[in-house]
Amino acid sequence: MKSKHFIPAWIFAGLIVISASVPNDELQKFKNLNNILEILLSDYILHFVAFGIFAGLLCYGYYRNKESFLLYLKAGLLSLCFGFFIEIYQIFLPYRSFDLHDIASDCVGIVAALLLFKLITIRREPQTLSSKQ
Repeated sequence: MKSKHFIPAWIFAGLIVISASVPNDELQKFKNLNNILEILLSDYILHFVAFGIFAGLLCYGYYRNKESFLLYLKAGLLSLCFGFFIEIYQIFLPYRSFDLHDIASDCVGIVAALLLFKLITIRREPQTLSSKQ
């Protein structure tokens, strides 16, 4: 994975690690500003979106490297392992904790992103002669 196409995924992974290191109290300050923010910044929504974006960025990297074989499996498993790593990492932070519900939210976001990426790439692939007939 030395391709330049993976740079966005690795930058985003760094942002996930940074956000996983922030105490929940800091996020609560933003949630208290507005009811809509409280919903949008819920833990499960954030996990769904963050790991969905990460999986999508990995798909993009694999896709641009012409790695079509098991592209979705690679991106999905790597995203899931990263989500599990983040939860393990949070065990060692005094103000964070391990939560299986977070991993479930990660999984749902990852699957949604993989399906969306597949739908987008299906529309962009050139039609073959057999499909034109």
